[in-house]
Amino acid sequence: MRETITLIVMGIQTFDMVELDDRDRSVLDVMIDGRANPYLIREETGLDKGDVNTVLVRLARLGYVEQVTRGLYEITDKGRTAVNKADSKK
Repeated sequence: MRETITLIVMGIQTFDMVELDDRDRSVLDVMIDGRANPYLIREETGLDKGDVNTVLVRLARLGYVEQVTRGLYEITDKGRTAVNKADSKK
C-alpha cells in the first residue's frame, strides 16, 4: 500500500514540473474564455489537425483541459492558472 501511494505522489510531482511549450500555450490562449473545439483551435492558432489533437490529449492528461463531449474541450482552473502565470512573465 505504501509503495502505491509513493508512486502516485511521484507522478503528480512529475506532472507539475512539465513545462508547457509554445503549442500548448497557444491552445490554452484560445481556450481561456472557456470551451473550444479542435476546428476553432486550428483556425485561431494555425496548427494543423494532428498537432491540435496531440496538444489537446497532452493538456488533458496533464489536467489543463478536459474533454466535455466528443470534439469539445474546456480549460480547467489549472489551465487558467498556467495562462495567467505565463502572461504575468511577459
